Amino acid sequence: MQRLKLIVLGALLAASAGTGAATQTQGCFCSTIYYDAAGNTVGVRQPASCGDTGYGQVTNKYKVVAGCVM
Repeated sequence: MQRLKLIVLGALLAASAGTGAATQTQGCFCSTIYYDAAGNTVGVRQPASCGDTGYGQVTNKYKVVAGCVM
């Protein structure tokens, strides 16, 4: 049973990673806001067409939003 749970979890993680990559390559006009452990904004990455590609740190806590954030 434990092995089945791990297989399902791995499949879900692979699917979510694939979805994020597909979104970026399919022309999503999206910006990513990165946060630290306390929830403070520490970085932004966005398309070059926004006029500024972003700043700050890239962390593993983030939120993707549509459009430019600056």
